[in-house]
Amino acid sequence: MADNIATKKKKKKKSKKPFVILSVVFTALFIVFGYMTAKNLMTGKTVESPVPNVEPTTAKVNTAFSDETPDLIGELKVNDGNAVYLKDMLDFFKPLYASNPDTIGWLKIPNTSIDTVVVQHKDDDGHIPRYQYLKNDFYGNFTRYGNIFLDYRCLQYQLSSNTIIYGHTTVGKEQAFYDLVKYEKPEFFKQNPVIEYDTLYNRYKWKVFGVFVTSVNAADDNGYIFDYISPSMGPMSKEGYLKQVDERVLYKTGVEVNGHDKILTLSTCSYNFTVRGTEITSRLVVVARLLRDGESEDIDASLVKDNPNYRRPQRWYDLTGQKNPYANSERWKASKY
Repeated sequence: MADNIATKKKKKKKSKKPFVILSVVFTALFIVFGYMTAKNLMTGKTVESPVPNVEPTTAKVNTAFSDETPDLIGELKVNDGNAVYLKDMLDFFKPLYASNPDTIGWLKIPNTSIDTVVVQHKDDDGHIPRYQYLKNDFYGNFTRYGNIFLDYRCLQYQLSSNTIIYGHTTVGKEQAFYDLVKYEKPEFFKQNPVIEYDTLYNRYKWKVFGVFVTSVNAADDNGYIFDYISPSMGPMSKEGYLKQVDERVLYKTGVEVNGHDKILTLSTCSYNFTVRGTEITSRLVVVARLLRDGESEDIDASLVKDNPNYRRPQRWYDLTGQKNPYANSERWKASKY
């Protein structure tokens, strides 16, 4: 009997060892974690989130002219019983988003037919095709008019450094950049210098600072293509970009812009460089900057000046028998700096 009791005590004693070992291990891990956390706090470092493009939780939401709205993801969706929406979405967009979750914004230009939803498609694997809406309408039906759409590289729910939107030039007014050509006339700009582009979370106003036409094939311009559709330009790079724009604008607007301004780019096909039946593939581009806090929507019309010698592609100069004054200009390349 005594032997049995001794044996049981011995077994009981042995059973404590794994628990003791685990306790020591967890204690050590706790100490290490505590040390790393304290070190991060002291050095100002934070643990990086595995979710890209999400701003700190102190970001403003639904505040006019704010560019600090987080680029929200699927986990932040809410269900009101009838449809699933993104959290804190503006009520204006809820019916559109319920119909098509590719909805990412709304573009409106005064005194034009452009007053339409903007989309950007993301497939089930999270990939964003470049031209999903080039020949599809808002409901996914094939149409040669397509739908106004955001560049696939731009952030969906917040503003990129350069937010780029594309649309067709057509002979009709069906969901396209039919009226963008109006900005080729300085008088139209004077009357309509501010356009609206809203994301799902904020309403924004933008002041047009340039209207230009540029070729898209390197062979037409001494092997160079102006990369005006770069969405991630840094402040220094943007200064070089603005110089390129200034050479190409059809007229000077007098609107001041710098490397720290958020830019909105509207791009469509153009036939301005057609010479005696020879077409140089080109794009008409309207660029605007985010209206600054407290800034008036008005512009100084006296500063609007024609720019007759704006930059054209080399092939245009060759076809018209003229000398290219920009042949030796700097070949700017976009960068994140």
